[in-house]
Amino acid sequence: MESTFLLHKPVSYGSSFANSLFLIMLLPHIIAGAIAPISAIVAFTARKGSKSHVRSGRLFAWSMVTVALTGILLDVVRLCFFVQENHTKYAGYSMPSTCPARLGFLFVGLCILYILREVTPPRVFRRQSRETVATVVPSLLVATGLVLTLITALRLNPWTGALWMIWTFILIVIVMARTTSSSDNNRATDVARHRFGMSCLAAFSWWGALQGFGPAIAIAIKGDDLSTSAYLGNQPGPFSPAFFLFLVSWAPFFLLAAYLIRRSTKLRHI
Repeated sequence: MESTFLLHKPVSYGSSFANSLFLIMLLPHIIAGAIAPISAIVAFTARKGSKSHVRSGRLFAWSMVTVALTGILLDVVRLCFFVQENHTKYAGYSMPSTCPARLGFLFVGLCILYILREVTPPRVFRRQSRETVATVVPSLLVATGLVLTLITALRLNPWTGALWMIWTFILIVIVMARTTSSSDNNRATDVARHRFGMSCLAAFSWWGALQGFGPAIAIAIKGDDLSTSAYLGNQPGPFSPAFFLFLVSWAPFFLLAAYLIRRSTKLRHI
């Protein structure tokens, strides 16, 4: 059986050709996932408005687009095709991601595309009918997040950390929607939304890099997991402290983003 790069999760879609197509989709997701956090750091450290800031910011934006689009496609495939085969723990393979986690990442991918469209300059993404996007799209995203919350809580595992992802991005979408500029010339609002949106996406990219490449490093050092524990990632269960432990690893990156927003605001007034 084939496995994913780095994390060695099972890949079983009925044929070698289908497996190869999945891995081909996964490769740009990994590459963009490595580029995004690095380009975000460069953009934050560069002088605002400089060529370095603009170029690294554009690279970050497009790498996040790639992460979002490939992530959405990969999660749809994982949730809809050969689900049992790809959600079983095999000897020598890593434990598959939970179904709630896949739903959470799918939702985040959709939110990332909306946020990028709202906070990047027109030279990166050309905009039309912004009024419709500013009202309908965020409403649909919030509704989708609430539906996924109900599905996760009532049908899957209510104590999964995926709910923190969903709730966090619901809040981000609400803030973005409620701070839409009242006019095309409201530069102060646009700058504030740009800093807020890009900082939140940078925080997510840093956390995502830790979640993806951290275990990969551990696997490279310790070797493959030869156990065959039962997969319980889609089954309800009793309360687990892991529900809040997820927040311990999730929140610091967004607190750092909040600090960077505050710091850049202070520097702007000096």
